[in-house]
Amino acid sequence: MSEKPTSRGRMVTAAAHLFQKRGYHGTGLIEILEASGAPKGSFYHHFPDGKEQLAEVAMAMAGEVVNAMIDRAFANATSFSEGAARLTTDIADWFERSGFSEGCPVTSVLLETVPGSERLTAACQAIFQSWIEAAEAQALRLGRADPNALATGLLIALEGAWIVARAQRSRRPFEIAAALLINSGDRAS
Repeated sequence: MSEKPTSRGRMVTAAAHLFQKRGYHGTGLIEILEASGAPKGSFYHHFPDGKEQLAEVAMAMAGEVVNAMIDRAFANATSFSEGAARLTTDIADWFERSGFSEGCPVTSVLLETVPGSERLTAACQAIFQSWIEAAEAQALRLGRADPNALATGLLIALEGAWIVARAQRSRRPFEIAAALLINSGDRAS
């Protein structure tokens, strides 16, 4: 038996999706409350520090989703480029299912709030670092030289592909990023 999501959980999920589609400043609290079905009075009960706190929690939740995607993509990979290609395809599939409308759950907030918000700057840095560390662990497992640079390069390729893919409304930038990662990913070990 599954539990019914709490109003806090519904607000976090709704905020994450709305931030991905409309950005931080393009999403109002009323929209979040309407999308979540949460009572209006519950917002400041759950998020006494306001919208910034909600964004921090929503990005952290989305960050965990991407971390899980990294783990799944590399789980049975025999090379870094194989795992990177699988991850790139998984993210492209997710993006395509959204109708090319949901940007990266962290970048969508980052582009509008960093460096103005110290709180959200720190949150973005921590989430990106967790993604790099997850990919770096896989590069180490696969015996790759300079695993941090490889993992950072993967993040750069994915983020760049996500932005260009959104502008083009196409998964093609992800395919190009995957090809670049495959062509350079396993040259030197």
